[in-house]
Amino acid sequence: MKNRVMVAIAGETYTILTEDSEEYVKKVAEIVDSKISEVSAGTSVSLINAVVLAALNIADESMKATIAADNMRTQMKSYLDDASRLRSELNEARRELARLKGGRS
Repeated sequence: MKNRVMVAIAGETYTILTEDSEEYVKKVAEIVDSKISEVSAGTSVSLINAVVLAALNIADESMKATIAADNMRTQMKSYLDDASRLRSELNEARRELARLKGGRS
C-alpha cells in the first residue's frame, strides 16, 4: 500500500506517494532540505543553483559510500578466502599429525 507523506523542502511543501515509511521519507526530505540550506547559507546563490549544488553533494556522498561499501566487500571476501585457505591448511596439518602419530604405534 502506498503512503502519502507531506514534506517541506526549501520552503515548498511536497506530497510524496511512496511504499516507504513516513519516517524514512521525512528523514530523506530533511537531508535534502538541510543540504540546500547548507549550500545557500550566507550566500546569495539562487534556489536552483543551491538545489543543483546540494544534489551534487548528495551524489558525491552516495558515490563515496558505494565505493567504501565495495571496498569493504572486497576486503571481507579476501578475509573469507584467507580463512578458508587457513582452514584447509589446518585440516591438512591435522591429517598429517594423525598419520605421523599412527605410524609410531
